[in-house]
Amino acid sequence: MRAAQLTLDGYFNYGNILQKFALHHTLKKFADYTEVLWTDEIKFLPETGEVAGLPFVMQKERADCWRMYFIREGARQSRFKDFENLHLQTRFDIPYIEELADEYDYFVVGSDQVWNPTWFPPHTFLEFAPREKRIAYAASIVAPEIPAHLKEVFRRGISGFDHLSVREEGAIKIIRDLTGQTPLLMPDPVLLLTEDEWLAVAQPPTWLKSKYARGYVLTYYLRKSPPPEVKAHADKLNLPVINLLDLNNYNHFTIGPSEFIWLFAHASLVFTNSYHGVAFSILFKRPFLNREIENDSVGVNMSMRIPSLLKLFGLEDRTASDGNRKLDTILDVDFTRREEVLPVERTKAFKFLSEALGVKNILGDNLT
Repeated sequence: MRAAQLTLDGYFNYGNILQKFALHHTLKKFADYTEVLWTDEIKFLPETGEVAGLPFVMQKERADCWRMYFIREGARQSRFKDFENLHLQTRFDIPYIEELADEYDYFVVGSDQVWNPTWFPPHTFLEFAPREKRIAYAASIVAPEIPAHLKEVFRRGISGFDHLSVREEGAIKIIRDLTGQTPLLMPDPVLLLTEDEWLAVAQPPTWLKSKYARGYVLTYYLRKSPPPEVKAHADKLNLPVINLLDLNNYNHFTIGPSEFIWLFAHASLVFTNSYHGVAFSILFKRPFLNREIENDSVGVNMSMRIPSLLKLFGLEDRTASDGNRKLDTILDVDFTRREEVLPVERTKAFKFLSEALGVKNILGDNLT
């Protein structure tokens, strides 16, 4: 059985490429052959020489910072590309996706923000393929509602799935109101892999010297700078800080996906505003604090994805809108529900995929 996987394309975001890897790795357990379909234009900076859009980190900087950004972003994307080439079977030669309908037995769209109404690619509704071949795994909408001018597009597209699942609770109501269908709630693909499976593709950064041996505070902030309490807590712990996406630090800015996994797995404390930053903190049972993102430059509240994840694991108290958190309350995280819930969520996901793909469940037949 041949399965094709579709998600957002690019060498730009750690969560994107790692959820893509995780779903790909999971699908390979069910299908005889699986590959990712790259349907967008390839925007690999070292080859194109073009920077797509104005990066958040550059919006308030001088024009002479562009050269530094160009060099460092090119190095970072090169590591993303190396990871993709090593761990993913990707097909790039797709002039017309409509021509692929007969080449695969199933098409799986997800996860990530494949149905974000701000930028969704129309082909993520899989309308080019017969209905019986369409599977949506943990598709994310993100937005609190579908704009009026897109409601019919979404209604028609989502109504074409018999095997339909989403990643956030908010998306269930949106789809039910729009189509009358009630999608299943599925965990993000990164949660489907065990710690050992992740550590098998992780590697420490080459620059990780002795000063980090006692531990470190890790920050991962999208479209924002780390909040001021990070340094205060790091000073109290007497630990260095690793600020991912810090353009002013070449080592921190240019880590690849494998190093990203390793750093999360071994962090003493994590500060993040990212869905996947929270997900990997939970997966590796690392103390963390989530900071909500208000509406950003694209007008979408990116944080509405995270409450659903925190609620699932009973960790709603790990979100803060200010820095008034005592150090002991940050380090003391109860992961009891993680131990209870994660195996159940994985079983639920494997059961969904086995039924959708029409194959035997990899965990066995007698699952409830």
